[in-house]
Amino acid sequence: MKNNLFIILTLLFFISCIEEVDLGIASNENVQKILIVEATLTNELKNHRVTLSRMDTLVDLGIDSIYNPYTPIRDINRDLVRYESNATVSIENNNGTTYSFNETSPGIYESENEFAAEMGNAYQLNIITSDGKRYSSTNMQIEGLSAISNLYAEKTTSESGAQGIGIFVDNTVESGTVQNLRYTYDETYKIIAPNWSPEAFKLTNYEPCALPLVTYDLEIIEREEEQQVCYGNNLSNTIIQAQQGNLGDNIKKFMVRFIDQENFIISHRYSIEVVQLVSNAASFSFYDQLNNFSQTGNIFSQIQPGFLEGNLSSDDGTQGTVIGFFDVVSVSKDRLFFNYTDFYPNEELPPYPFNCRELTAPESHVSFCFSGPRGPNPCPQSVIQQIDLDLISYVKPNVNDVDCGGPHIFVPKVCGDCTALGSNIEPDFWTE
Repeated sequence: MKNNLFIILTLLFFISCIEEVDLGIASNENVQKILIVEATLTNELKNHRVTLSRMDTLVDLGIDSIYNPYTPIRDINRDLVRYESNATVSIENNNGTTYSFNETSPGIYESENEFAAEMGNAYQLNIITSDGKRYSSTNMQIEGLSAISNLYAEKTTSESGAQGIGIFVDNTVESGTVQNLRYTYDETYKIIAPNWSPEAFKLTNYEPCALPLVTYDLEIIEREEEQQVCYGNNLSNTIIQAQQGNLGDNIKKFMVRFIDQENFIISHRYSIEVVQLVSNAASFSFYDQLNNFSQTGNIFSQIQPGFLEGNLSSDDGTQGTVIGFFDVVSVSKDRLFFNYTDFYPNEELPPYPFNCRELTAPESHVSFCFSGPRGPNPCPQSVIQQIDLDLISYVKPNVNDVDCGGPHIFVPKVCGDCTALGSNIEPDFWTE
């Protein structure tokens, strides 16, 4: 939800020179004060979570979160999101029971005890921020129950004409009013580093400013951890909604996810857990508006959207200070696995998403503190500099003496060490 909100405000900022759009927000300073609430209470017995943050600055939107093999890895989400700390968060039901939440990490609040939303009960979210401002939601309750009856994958063609795999859902209505559905997914996939070697660089005692020469110890050692096979993970980051044709009807062959045939995540083995949420009309409308406002083509229409209204408001009546929706839903989940060869048995695997050309470079470099004259250096960054920045992975000795060559052949880290893209711990649910 936060990604969609950022896109909305960015687009509106850039078109302001063309046509004035009334968002109900007085100034950019006030934009940064907007509280963003992400909270969905389900009928699962667990510790539920509420996430609080503040609207981010437009500058942060320009930072690329895609992996770059030439720069150290950073956690974009934790670095840039302005999480709201030290708030008091609770959920109260219509029987007077209050469920308190504790802040487990900045902006992340989890219930002290496990509990589940129950049919027939209404729930309200209450928030007091560190500056004493109070926010609350309207009363929400579970509308109905519906189960995923079938989750399956088939070869299909996307709307743009791309060939790939579609993930489809059928459901069965069990009870209550089931008309508005929202879907999320959690996908996991096996990664095999294409240039993995059983040996690795080990750099110690590195003094890049030592004089007259840089000092360091560089060894080629046996790898100390699993770095050949890993497991990547992605959560859905788009709004996926469906509506039953008529009350009591079942959804048939609704596509939750499309994966292009050339996408490397299905190269070896792929798994997806699909979550179906039964929501109400207000929730469906909120997420539908959020999705529509975040589409570039729609933002230039003549519709004046005003402030995106959810079911949360400031208790003092101040308008435009909070965005979000507190949803109370029933949940159904299912998981499937497949291999690329299940659908494309005689075809090459999708290409690895990075250029894994073998490289070489001088092992050392001129001292960073050398003050004498130095000419231009046509050679790439030295091996020890790149190891120190954790950018490369060892492949083999270099037996060819070429310009700017060094004693080692290496590749970008992502090509020889799968932990650059995923975890080397096999998930508990994984099966081959």
